[in-house]
Amino acid sequence: MSDKPGLSYKLRFIDVIVLLLFIFTACVGVFLFRKDIMRTFDARDMEPAGIIVVRNNIIQRRHADRVAWDRIFVDSPVYPGDLIRAAELSSTNIDIENNEIFLNENTLIRIQQSMGGMGSFLVELREGNLSVTSGPESPGIMLDLMGSQVQASSGTVLNAEVGDEGIAVQVSEGTAEFIQEGQVREISQGAMIALDTQGTERIVPAAVVTRPVSNARYLNNRQTPLEINFLWNRINLEDNELLRLEISGDSGFTSVSRTINRLNDGANVSLPQGRWFWRLYFENTILNRGQFSIVDSYTTALVSPVTGSVFRYYDTLPQVRFQWTETEGASRYTIEINNTSDFSSPAITRESNGVSLILSVLEHGTWFWRVKPVFSSLYEGESSFSSASSFRIEKTADIAAPAIEIPVIPAVRPAVQAVSRRTHTVRAGETLGRIAYQYYGDHMQWPRIFAANNIANQDLIFPGQIFIIP
Repeated sequence: MSDKPGLSYKLRFIDVIVLLLFIFTACVGVFLFRKDIMRTFDARDMEPAGIIVVRNNIIQRRHADRVAWDRIFVDSPVYPGDLIRAAELSSTNIDIENNEIFLNENTLIRIQQSMGGMGSFLVELREGNLSVTSGPESPGIMLDLMGSQVQASSGTVLNAEVGDEGIAVQVSEGTAEFIQEGQVREISQGAMIALDTQGTERIVPAAVVTRPVSNARYLNNRQTPLEINFLWNRINLEDNELLRLEISGDSGFTSVSRTINRLNDGANVSLPQGRWFWRLYFENTILNRGQFSIVDSYTTALVSPVTGSVFRYYDTLPQVRFQWTETEGASRYTIEINNTSDFSSPAITRESNGVSLILSVLEHGTWFWRVKPVFSSLYEGESSFSSASSFRIEKTADIAAPAIEIPVIPAVRPAVQAVSRRTHTVRAGETLGRIAYQYYGDHMQWPRIFAANNIANQDLIFPGQIFIIP
């Protein structure tokens, strides 16, 4: 028994108080966590404002009134009230009512909707740099830049920036309206407006680049480098003040691939396939910067049926599996099949989201086929068909005859054997579910790819990785 009963009672009372505080804190934490989760579920019941089209590296989203940030992936919907940010060395494309919103690295936006959630969408640029490509069928979109608004009409391409020095808007194509304190000014192609943080116009040297447009994507259907035409409009520059263009394969310009000096209002540069970053200098000041991609659209190769193959059938038309190689950036493929090598009026035309197609409608005769990759309207240029290949289908009275006869050609046999082990090269923004859908037609088949490649984390795959597709 304690000699100091009063002290013993005091210690027990403090313990109870501490325990009650702990329970109260835990309950508050659970309540806030549940409230945060329920806001996520509530957001799913809302009509989305748009969808993530492309994602490079780390893109995060925070729902309206939520506490936690979460990572978002390709095909993720975005909602009114969402905060979206692109981290360092990251970027993303968001489609909002046929407007492509491209966020450069270190950029933060909020998506809002007017008229209590019933009106048009508005994108508030809080920091960083974004570009807008407003599609011809879109209603346009409104930007908010530190209290000033920019209305991009359909068919407009513009770039907007918010930083420590203020705001800047440049129009590469079309027109936009700049609204400041109720006053409306039109920004035409090749023009810009720059204001400091107090809303006063800044008079600074500038070059508004009209070609290539922000985040341009080009298709190259020739086996030679593609010539890119740079054009810009000089602002507050004297005729004798010449510019310098640098082009690199990485955003940090650790290795500059091209440097062109003493430029006035344009330049021509021939470049191979890849993602390219550029910046335009006046002396040691960067006047403008951007990026574009070049995709070789002629690389689709036919895999099977091998040229000269013979399919025989007794009473049921054979199933013919057409397979071809993947072309980077293609959203789908067009397959043409004809009974002559002239494809002016093909007998069969099919579309496929993947790199294979099975048909069982071809009858006796010689058949020719070819494939063309199809790209979204975001790409400039034309894709081309692959070289044609041919095979025969024969009806036979001999039940014992081989169903398929593949010619043995030593020069190509190793390549034919190699494709039996199907592989996929990961592109930026892809997920295992999306890859699974491409090959199996079912997002939920991703564990097959996960298991076959000993992937450590299904949420962490990177561009350039090569996966076996079982």
